[in-house]
Amino acid sequence: MGLLGPELYYTPVNTGCRAVLMCIKELNIDIELKEMKMNQQRTPWFVNMNPQATVPTLTDENDFVLWESQAILQYLVNKYGANRRDLYPEDPEQRAAVDRILLFDNGSLRNSFKEFFYPPLTSDKDPDVTKENAFKQNLEYVDFFLTRNRYIAGDQLTIADFSVLASITQLEGLDYRIKAYGHLYEWVETLKRELPYYDECNTAGIEEFRTWVKSQKYSYKIRK
Repeated sequence: MGLLGPELYYTPVNTGCRAVLMCIKELNIDIELKEMKMNQQRTPWFVNMNPQATVPTLTDENDFVLWESQAILQYLVNKYGANRRDLYPEDPEQRAAVDRILLFDNGSLRNSFKEFFYPPLTSDKDPDVTKENAFKQNLEYVDFFLTRNRYIAGDQLTIADFSVLASITQLEGLDYRIKAYGHLYEWVETLKRELPYYDECNTAGIEEFRTWVKSQKYSYKIRK
């Protein structure tokens, strides 16, 4: 458990894991990556380490264990990013702007994604128009955020970009188009060009999600 250095337990399909992988690459941290197979995090040894049995989970020296992707992003910059404070600024106002986006991503964007897409995919329920509108509203918020800044939380790349980028690109596994949200679409395409590790950290997970979606009995009900 992190005796010789940090270790990350992850699954490529998980958006939070992909955000952390991008942060690791940006910081050029030497971390042992441990890919988890389906339901492996439910095994006793993992639950003993992380009672919530979630990924990503990070272990580090002194038997330190941390989960929740946004907390891991913050920790990685705080501990390993001495020369990259721009990713999680120390200025209180700039840091608050990053934290706001992280909380929005976790509490609003991801939740609305799950509430709209998962019930019709995994059951005989029809898509809920109210849930669809809530999800689209969150896409509109992101689009609006990007009218003011080049990046999601300001004029420089931060960990908030990794978090939201992973969430938004999960839509590709559903063939869900975002071109109607012009600023959002351009931001995604720009980061794909700017981040040399984007494909390495994201493509396999998105394709794994796409395969899962197509395997679901009711996948035809999702509106593209």
